[in-house]
Amino acid sequence: MNSWKNFTVNEMDIWINKCINEERTTSFQDSLIFNIGVPGCGGVVASDIRTGWHNLLGYTKVPEVCEDLFIIALSVFAVDKRVPRSKFPDAWTRTVRVNIPVLEIEKWEAVKPELEKMLSFLSGDIWSFSFRPASPENRYQDFHKREPHRNEVLNQINAVSLFSGGMDSYCGAYELLSQGNNVVFVGFKEYDRLKDIQADLLDGIQAAVPNAKSLLFRFTAKAYAPVGDMLRRSENTSRSRSFLFLCAAICVAELIGDHTPVYIPENGFIGLNLPMTSGRKGSCSTRTTHPYFLRMFNTILANIGLNHEIINPYAFKTKREIVQDNQRRPGFLANAHKTISCSHPRNGRWQGVTQPQNCGYCYPCLIRQSSLLDANLPLEHYVYNAISYDYILHATNSTRSDIVDLLSSVALAKKSTDEELIARIRRTGNLSPEETISFLHVYKETINDLVELFSRDPELIRIMGLLDATD
Repeated sequence: MNSWKNFTVNEMDIWINKCINEERTTSFQDSLIFNIGVPGCGGVVASDIRTGWHNLLGYTKVPEVCEDLFIIALSVFAVDKRVPRSKFPDAWTRTVRVNIPVLEIEKWEAVKPELEKMLSFLSGDIWSFSFRPASPENRYQDFHKREPHRNEVLNQINAVSLFSGGMDSYCGAYELLSQGNNVVFVGFKEYDRLKDIQADLLDGIQAAVPNAKSLLFRFTAKAYAPVGDMLRRSENTSRSRSFLFLCAAICVAELIGDHTPVYIPENGFIGLNLPMTSGRKGSCSTRTTHPYFLRMFNTILANIGLNHEIINPYAFKTKREIVQDNQRRPGFLANAHKTISCSHPRNGRWQGVTQPQNCGYCYPCLIRQSSLLDANLPLEHYVYNAISYDYILHATNSTRSDIVDLLSSVALAKKSTDEELIARIRRTGNLSPEETISFLHVYKETINDLVELFSRDPELIRIMGLLDATD
């Protein structure tokens, strides 16, 4: 057993079953197996999205190419969650071959190189896909006995937007509805209390913008250990989660109508995903809103016949600018404190906090606090007051690492020339000259916002060597 625990592999083969258990081909005889919607088997990859298609949207199934897209995304999600990076030679980059059944195989064969390239950029791994034909009778659909009922509100919907319950998606929802759009918001039910928060936030926006129409479409996904996996370990980096959310949103958009746009509101600083230090390559964070990724994904969608543009309206805005643009909207400040931007909102239980809450010390929480410097949120609260030198001295390594790394990153950025910052920005992915200059603004302004935040404790400014930064 010890020898098994210590093994490494150069490549891992993955076989995906959809709805039926198919015999593996010769080249995948030694593969791990995930089963999507296959009854009575291990390696389960579960999602309740079909119930949403049926109960909210009035469909038992989505068009074939949409089904393929969701099955591919669910497969990528399962691999990302259940194949440990530690088992590969560099303990990070996974080389995986994935065999997936699809209904429209010609379309997917045509975009396979682009799909592999896009997902490699997203997750930092080497992906190789092979597709096999799925039977047209073998559909991933809902089997409710009652007929589906289409919500009449859907006839007025003209947009789809991801809705996490974080500050950026909250601002995006406010803007879309305030501008006269009628929107289906797609959320992920990661845990029960989060779905309550998502519903509360949208109820607050809807009350402030009563003429707008909206629906909340939520789904879950979970991947269990694949068949053939002796370790049964999970992987905690999971950079592909938001790819799954986007694919779910595309399916919703297709059911609403051709050319329905899909919005993914996220500030440019997080979307760019710059590493905080040389030892942190930004790899644990999402790159799903990086312009390079979105361009690749939009091209793939167009090539497979799905006419739904993915748009990030906040691509070139700081989180502070987004809040400033929205804080005067009716009802905005009354509900903003409910948003959860935290990486681990349930860690407050160690301090006796039973409800999900922003921790205050993780990277997203620190960016969130810098965005609220102009906003008066009397109910805003964090489990830990991490903006202090005293916190750094007494916190555990795990709860202070983000703030220490962020302090180092801010100090480096403030001491760098524009040319040096541009070089860092360019290394994140293929960007146009115009995008690069726009991101330079986002980068520098976010850094300035963080300096202002850290100035609450002059000792933090001192240890960063930025005593002149607040003059």
